[in-house]
Amino acid sequence: MDPRDEPTKEQARQDGFGRRLLMVVGAFVLAGALVVTLWRTAHVLLILFAAILAAIGLDGLASGVRRRLHLPRAGAVTVVVAVLLLALAGFVIAVGPQLADQSRQLADLLPRSVDIVMEWLRRQPWGEMLTGGSPLQFLPRAGELLGPLSGIFSTTVGALVSTGIILVMAVYLVAEPRLYTAGFLHLLPPRHRNRAREVLGATAHALRWWLVGRAVSMLAVGMLTGIGLWLIDLRAALALAVLAGLLSFVPYIGPIASAAPALLIAAPGWPWTPLWVVVVYAVVQFLEGNLITPFVQSRAVSLPPVVLLTAQLVGGIMFGLIGVFLATPLAVVVIVLVQTLYVQDVLGEPIRLLGDHRVSRP
Repeated sequence: MDPRDEPTKEQARQDGFGRRLLMVVGAFVLAGALVVTLWRTAHVLLILFAAILAAIGLDGLASGVRRRLHLPRAGAVTVVVAVLLLALAGFVIAVGPQLADQSRQLADLLPRSVDIVMEWLRRQPWGEMLTGGSPLQFLPRAGELLGPLSGIFSTTVGALVSTGIILVMAVYLVAEPRLYTAGFLHLLPPRHRNRAREVLGATAHALRWWLVGRAVSMLAVGMLTGIGLWLIDLRAALALAVLAGLLSFVPYIGPIASAAPALLIAAPGWPWTPLWVVVVYAVVQFLEGNLITPFVQSRAVSLPPVVLLTAQLVGGIMFGLIGVFLATPLAVVVIVLVQTLYVQDVLGEPIRLLGDHRVSRP
């Protein structure tokens, strides 16, 4: 061997090591940039996910219309959107003025109810013992609890704008789902596209049936709460019922959060009115958990309570209120991905996917 070749080989090894080192550093930098980008655009991505979730719900309704009326996709989507808009308009016309009036009542009654509760605590001997001093040093003032009116206004406007964007995006997604699905699949290697299409289908199926379960639960909770609060003659019963129905979209945390304003409104009627409010909400949750949920459970998607609460806690800490609302469907997506891409593809074990009552085999 020519000794002059040794430096050349050594230089080649060094060059190879340098290239590998640059590739590793570049991969870490790229991964870091991707993480930072995703973090900074997290709320936009959550809005996109909410639009996809709404599109899945609209697609389920449109599929039912297509089967029964034998319409093309565009016609079925048009019918579904038109019916939903008419239903919303009918609801606004029927109860809109009363709901708006009761919402104003809530905004007026809640601060006064908080003051009444705090004054009652101030008069109790155990109130001093509980706080180690004046309850006022630990309990928020009414204004702090409810937030300034300007903040409420800006939050409401922002929520309405975000909701409008989500609905518009959902309509576009459901009108041409193959366009967006094909675009996503083309980002993957050809050999993985069929499996990716199956995983997307399984995820959409699970989310669709989760939405069915939530929709039934929200409707039932709202109606039952409204009837119960009307029977005990609580003020702003309609507004509280609508709030209870909307918040039941978030399992476990939502019902507790919806009961708090009702208890504050009932506080001046202590002890019987708050007791009746507790009875109403407890009965509604008992009926929802033991009659309504089992009725739809044969097809709807359910998750273990610890999984749900953990997902909601993480979503709330990371992304705030929108994270809490979308934590459960995001958990559904994660679980389906684990079931398909890890349990089926890596472990090679059969498993029943969320929303599917057949045992899937790899």
